[in-house]
Amino acid sequence: MPTGKATHSATISAPPQKVYDFVAEASRATSFIPGLSRIHNVQPATAQPGQTWEYEFDWFGLVISGNSKCTRSERPKVFEFQTITGNPSTWTYKIEPDGANAQVTLDVQYEIPGNVVARFASRPVFEKMNQDRAREIISNLKTMLES
Repeated sequence: MPTGKATHSATISAPPQKVYDFVAEASRATSFIPGLSRIHNVQPATAQPGQTWEYEFDWFGLVISGNSKCTRSERPKVFEFQTITGNPSTWTYKIEPDGANAQVTLDVQYEIPGNVVARFASRPVFEKMNQDRAREIISNLKTMLES
């Protein structure tokens, strides 16, 4: 299956630990990831490799449900998880100190199901929409953490 990638970075006026703690709390993700409508059954409660949860995501009109698993948790530098079922993807948040602030990069690698691309006329349109969503996620984090 073809794959795609969406990446966006920004400086957030917050310490790296605060940013990490915010993104690593799985149940909080619905507040800053557009289209993510539900996170439940988080086991265990704290971020660590092997932590799992179930999700429901509206990917531009296609509702996808599945299971996710934390694959990397290095406070305050990296939080990474994979969607194992539903639509396979890997989400990596990299957080680097920038003075008193944090430089945050979101990198999402995902499989592109053919039935989704067909809805948007072309793969480049679909990929641009995903890139815009990555930008929106980082923008939402910036707004929430700088308030």
